[in-house]
Amino acid sequence: MPSKEVLQYYHLDSPLGRLWYTFRKAIRYVIEKIAHICPSKSVRSTLYRACGLNIGNDVYIGDNVLFDRAFPQMITIKDHAAVGDRCIITAHAHIPTETPLKKIYPRTIKPVVIEEGAWIMPNVTIICGVTIGKEAVVATGAIVTKDVPPHTLVAGVPAQVVKDLKPIIESRNV
Repeated sequence: MPSKEVLQYYHLDSPLGRLWYTFRKAIRYVIEKIAHICPSKSVRSTLYRACGLNIGNDVYIGDNVLFDRAFPQMITIKDHAAVGDRCIITAHAHIPTETPLKKIYPRTIKPVVIEEGAWIMPNVTIICGVTIGKEAVVATGAIVTKDVPPHTLVAGVPAQVVKDLKPIIESRNV
């Protein structure tokens, strides 16, 4: 999304606001790059929290995960969730160039929530407005375009429910 439009969204379209946003963006970028190479899962989560993400306790975030840079506060990852390597999680969709398509597909900014105990395998893409349910599993390479029910396994492009995990989870919790 063009910086001008992000500044307008955050009501920072003054010279001081632009300076503040540019500074925060640069700091976030550096923190994100450190997080990408950090070998410690707890430090990595702390670094992503510093970027503005809402991250619970005992969360695993894999290497080279790309989170929305413009709206990181719109992403919530709850306790005991795991996000695999090279995932992409975005809280906005926008055409950054001036084109007639911009009128057909206006800017969309919606929260992404990964509920407690969910497991996002590597190379998954999650778009804005999606909630991954409690103890749900998203298979490697899936593209998630709609909410994932709790206790299910989803796979594919776009992701579809392929298995109900509730009976298995309940049988193991006896």
